[in-house]
Amino acid sequence: MSTTNPSIPAEVAAHVLSHYGRGGYPAGDWTASLISLIDRADMVHRAKLTATFPDYGAAIALAKYDEEGIATLQRIAGLPPTPITCKRCWGTDGPFTPDGLCEACARPMPLDGVA
Repeated sequence: MSTTNPSIPAEVAAHVLSHYGRGGYPAGDWTASLISLIDRADMVHRAKLTATFPDYGAAIALAKYDEEGIATLQRIAGLPPTPITCKRCWGTDGPFTPDGLCEACARPMPLDGVA
C-alpha cells in the first residue's frame, strides 16, 4: 500500500485518527462501529469489509500496519503530526519501549545512584 494514497478523504482520516486516539474527530455511531469492526476483524472478514468500504479499510490498514501511517493520516486530515510521548513523564525524547515509556522512565536510576 502506498503511504501517499490520495483516495482516503480527509473526513475518513479524521474518523480513523479519532478511533486510535491520535486527533481527528469522532464518527457517528454507525461509522464508529464500522471502524471498530474493521479494526477487530480477522483477515477474511477484514478483506470483505474493505472491499465494501475501501476508504475506511485503507485508512485503518495505514494506521495499523504502516510505520508512518498515523502521520500520513494526520497530513490527509490537515492536522499537524503529534509526537510520540512517554506515558509516565510526557517527554518526547525516545527511544520508547513497547509499553509507551521513554528510556529514562523504563529504567529509572535507583535512589542511591548505583545502577
